[in-house]
Amino acid sequence: MKRQVKQVLGLSAFAAGCMALGMGLSHGWVASAQEEKPVTVEARGMDHLPPIAEVAEKLNPTVVAITNTSFVKNRFEHPQVGGQDFFDFFFGPGGPQQRRSPRGGEDEQRAVSGGSGVIISPQGEILTNYHVIASMGGSDNALEVKVSDGKSYKATVLGKDKELDIALIKIDAAHLPYAKLGDSDALRIGEWVVAIGNPLGLEHTVTQGILSARGRKLDAGVSSYLQTDAAINRGNSGGPLLNLKGEVIGINTAINPAGQNIGFAVPISMVNRILKDLRSGKPVSRGYLGVRPMDLDQAYQDALGAKQGVVVSTVEKGQAADKAGVQRLDVITAVDGQAVNSQDELVAAVSSRRAGETIKLSLLRDGKAISLNVTLGDRKAIEDQRRRESGEESEDEASPKSPDDAKSLNLEKTYGFKVESADPKNRIKGVVVTTVDPRSPAADRGLAPGMIITAVGRQAVNNVAEFNAQVKRAGGRTLLLFIQTPNGNQEVTLAISPR
Repeated sequence: MKRQVKQVLGLSAFAAGCMALGMGLSHGWVASAQEEKPVTVEARGMDHLPPIAEVAEKLNPTVVAITNTSFVKNRFEHPQVGGQDFFDFFFGPGGPQQRRSPRGGEDEQRAVSGGSGVIISPQGEILTNYHVIASMGGSDNALEVKVSDGKSYKATVLGKDKELDIALIKIDAAHLPYAKLGDSDALRIGEWVVAIGNPLGLEHTVTQGILSARGRKLDAGVSSYLQTDAAINRGNSGGPLLNLKGEVIGINTAINPAGQNIGFAVPISMVNRILKDLRSGKPVSRGYLGVRPMDLDQAYQDALGAKQGVVVSTVEKGQAADKAGVQRLDVITAVDGQAVNSQDELVAAVSSRRAGETIKLSLLRDGKAISLNVTLGDRKAIEDQRRRESGEESEDEASPKSPDDAKSLNLEKTYGFKVESADPKNRIKGVVVTTVDPRSPAADRGLAPGMIITAVGRQAVNNVAEFNAQVKRAGGRTLLLFIQTPNGNQEVTLAISPR
């Protein structure tokens, strides 16, 4: 009997030990399964170097040196990107050079500048920058192209686009080696890139780096530049930026001389869209929507209930968007089914279409999804339209001043600014911002004394009483204020969050 009891106890102890061991292992497995791990990249091809030498060897013959000679009366000063010192276009060694013309004329000077280009057809079509081939102020200028075998040719201009800083020229030659145009839209940040050009007059210089960023804005134009750390210097203008397949993915255009290896190129996808116009010699046509877009930041998201898209801050009267029914505070979410998430993406999508084309805009209005077909206007008419808009002022009747009950609304306490009715003698309807707390959300959004508020949300306001009524309706939520500058030539919608 005792022996049987001992056997039972022994078996029980063994079973308990197995269970404990199993539970411990199970706990370890669960813990292991739930363990968080760092983000890693599976390295592939680490035993092979990128084929920079092969790209350089095969593509070098497609790159040319361009010399631009002009005879000018006055000293030439080369242009800057955006008219500022911060970004500088490339020229040859020492920039433009002047000397007395042997043809006579005491004040006439011979100005010479240089750049690069890339052959894109066997018949001698060459892409370069507009500023490389532009006349430097004289009545005539001559372009000379030197190819890789040392031969030189006179070049003619087929087409040019100053806004994109792109030109297409041609030399009288045939059976030339030429580069293939790639797809800059498919690029990934960090990809290897190769630049070939004539920096500082050193012909066919090859540098390598990576694609540092996309969508860089250097000015108020339509360009959205690629950024690279491949070494680029004066004289590289117009030369190709290449991927490791040897395809042209950009035309090198500008540098930031204040930094180290910060260069910019026009994406080849933008060049492709105007290549037909350049070849025909016709002026480049770009669509114009007629809205002022704003990025959909958190304040706009809270106020409009949208998570993706671009806010319509203003709609220009009589332009394409206005004719199609686009309204202020609409959120544009897509163009022809392609999502847009920033001002730059919207500008790029519209400017890539020709004037007269019809696009489909996907919108979010008051929380409801709608779509509108918009026939685009011509972007070249922007400045004329803006001048007409700024010169038109309706005759306003004087509105009696209403008591300023802003204090009772705690406007300053809630939003950080004060207002008063605009002077009717100035023929302006609305309320004038008098003070702005520098530590308030209003100041952070750019509201400043002297600005004129003409609407709250979609509701126009003519005086303080009407303004205060709309502020009360907001109930302490974000205010969407339609603002004019004191001279009336700028308009914008600001989303002012409460403190």
